[in-house]
Amino acid sequence: MEPILYKITLWTFFSGMIAHFIGLYPKEGDRKGKTLMALGVLLIAAGFVSLTALIAIRWTAQGRMPISSSYEYISVLAWCVSVIYFVVMRKLRSLFIGACLSPVLFLAIVFAGLYPMRLEMTLVPALQSYWLKIHVSMTIIGEAAFALAFVAGILYLIKNVAWNEVGRPVKSKSFTALLVSLGAGLIVVFGLRGAGIVLTELAGLKLIVGALGGALMVALPVYVLLWRKLVTGKTGGFGGFLFALAVLSLIIGGMSLASVQNRSRLKLENLMQDIQAVDQLSQLANHQGGTIEAPAWQAFIESRKAELETVLSLERLQAERKHSLTADEAAEVMSGSSLAGQLQFPLSLGEIREQRHRIQLEAGHLQLMAERTGLPVSLQRLHGLRASLVESYNDVLSSDLIPPHEGSEAVFMGYMLLFAIPVFILFYWLSPKLQGKIPELDTLDSLAYRSVSLGFPIFTFGALIAGAIWAHYAWGKWWSNDPKEMGSLIVWLTFLIYLHSRYIRRWSGNQAAVAAILGFLFAMLSFVGNSVLGGLHAYG
Repeated sequence: MEPILYKITLWTFFSGMIAHFIGLYPKEGDRKGKTLMALGVLLIAAGFVSLTALIAIRWTAQGRMPISSSYEYISVLAWCVSVIYFVVMRKLRSLFIGACLSPVLFLAIVFAGLYPMRLEMTLVPALQSYWLKIHVSMTIIGEAAFALAFVAGILYLIKNVAWNEVGRPVKSKSFTALLVSLGAGLIVVFGLRGAGIVLTELAGLKLIVGALGGALMVALPVYVLLWRKLVTGKTGGFGGFLFALAVLSLIIGGMSLASVQNRSRLKLENLMQDIQAVDQLSQLANHQGGTIEAPAWQAFIESRKAELETVLSLERLQAERKHSLTADEAAEVMSGSSLAGQLQFPLSLGEIREQRHRIQLEAGHLQLMAERTGLPVSLQRLHGLRASLVESYNDVLSSDLIPPHEGSEAVFMGYMLLFAIPVFILFYWLSPKLQGKIPELDTLDSLAYRSVSLGFPIFTFGALIAGAIWAHYAWGKWWSNDPKEMGSLIVWLTFLIYLHSRYIRRWSGNQAAVAAILGFLFAMLSFVGNSVLGGLHAYG
């Protein structure tokens, strides 16, 4: 049921986003535009209902708030942003800001789908605390508020461009600075590669893409310095406009690339599970003299069903006892079971459900492979099938965009840049046409400030204070220099500087908008970095 609800949510959010975007294009008050915008709201509402049902099903099935894995975290974050979407539509009556929140919803659901959806994901025992609910839920609410500030900041920078002051010299110098920066980045990257320091395992197309990714990292600070040096005089807010479009394009490019990569990853996982199922069938064939007959296969399936029944009995027993099961408590259930030597006690509910999921998954792949080969099946036939599956696995692996070795980060950045370029061109072309429909600058500035003012204290208590208390009870220390902790601290400091500068130095305009954008961007990078770098938070 949950995969169906996920697909409904994904496609209704996507359709709502498209309806919103098309509805923005007609002139103000145009009937067609109003109809499309109303359709967009209805589709987002349908996605919200589907997402609510999805979260409720997980909550009921697990018996706890679904915030313990990356998939659950992002799903609940998308739900909170959905609530903000409806508040904006009702309170501000701004169809434009609501329309610009719809891509955030869609991208959040896409991003959630990149992580495992299975219910059996559970926290390690040390982290099973009520502080989890306080820590994670308040962090999500704070980040949802920051997402609204991010959208307001992006719109502010696009609205604030005075195109009559942006002449050809400003545009040509900006483009020249970009080319020089990327060129300098490529020289640095290939110089380091020649010295045997980076990208030594890459060749061909992946080397070119990886070099682009590495050059991008070098070019970003170089471009800022060059732009400030070359582009002088009146720029009409063009620098802030380029920053907003670059951030948007890179985020969309990165999410699109991640979605493509996820499909490849799922193919590899399914092929590996098929290979493991064939290996199990081969072992059974060995025991049966080289051929699996129908009676032997039926007996094998019955043994798997018996294992599943044992695990279900353990799950019922744990529900009665309401604590992790010891070996003595489970002795009667485990008596005579083939799982007796495989399970390690004490067993928590999450660990029991993990075993149930494993057995069900293996049984499904075994049944699939048996149907593919037919019965009876010889060991020789199974060896041939395994060779075919391994070949398919290697083909998918070799065609994968991101190599599974050193240089994968640079290649990812390179493809992200290539994905982002057409998005940037599209936004650049559309922005002047939609600029008049964006709410007034004061409205956007006030919205960003109010959003950060609401989200900052919630994020402070949830992410930092409650997180520190949780860490103290779990590991005996308040701070661990964990990647996620450091990321949250950077986010907190960015928004602290934002609020402090607005109050003391009277920041507003482009400076405040850039700070709001950077704060949310750091929050996203913190989440991605946690998944890549690991650490105490990398449990789901």
